[in-house]
Amino acid sequence: MAHPVTDASRTAWILSLPAEVRSCQGNRAGVVSRLLAGAVDLAVILAVLAAGYLAVSGLVFMIDPVSFRFPAPPRWLVLGAAAALTVVYLTGSWTGGGRTYGDRVLGLRVVDRRGTPLRPGRAVLRAVFCGVLPVGVLWVAVDADERSVQDLVLRTMVIYDWSPTVTSG
Repeated sequence: MAHPVTDASRTAWILSLPAEVRSCQGNRAGVVSRLLAGAVDLAVILAVLAAGYLAVSGLVFMIDPVSFRFPAPPRWLVLGAAAALTVVYLTGSWTGGGRTYGDRVLGLRVVDRRGTPLRPGRAVLRAVFCGVLPVGVLWVAVDADERSVQDLVLRTMVIYDWSPTVTSG
């Protein structure tokens, strides 16, 4: 059973953070943090795709080991699988706890404009938008409020949040 987060335990937890990051807690994340988190997430997605390919290859090998050759799936199938996996991964991560694995490593969380976790509909839209226009994150470097194109259109934000639990505004 999870223990409820009280104001006293949250204050103690925040005070346990290094002083250098304490002042950033809750602020909008910059372009470097977002790009690094995205790179970690890309590695996760590529690892899952590679594991899926190896699983399919193993199955093909088990069916006919004598004439086995590694499968060469068509490009559209690989790109479709990558796109679907990306949308599922991002949507599930953002609705499940507000953060992907890359976000967790970098201490980031994706929230709506009120600071609450994304609902599934908005998370799906943001995931598709991030997949279709990944360079939209670069807008963070020129926007005074450190918002990506996705954040502007869907009214979301990426904040620094090292807390282990989902917090709401």
